[in-house]
Amino acid sequence: MSQLPMTKSLRPQASFLIWLDCHDLGLDHKQLDDLFVHQAHLALNDGEMFGPGSEGYMRFNVGCSRKLVAQAMQQLRDAVKRL
Repeated sequence: MSQLPMTKSLRPQASFLIWLDCHDLGLDHKQLDDLFVHQAHLALNDGEMFGPGSEGYMRFNVGCSRKLVAQAMQQLRDAVKRL
């Protein structure tokens, strides 16, 4: 995830789910959702659905091929560059 300097990833512990800390992007919930869904065309789970303290995080499921993960990361990088 180091290719996205405005996000931090939390290392998963025995899981294929990565939490992206998106606070440094400076976006509110609606803007963050727009970035991932409409700009990057990705369907991640937003942190707010997991309760208080999870705002500003996105949950990224990497339980797929490396090719798909790389494609998703490129889409996200491109969307962040357009901010």
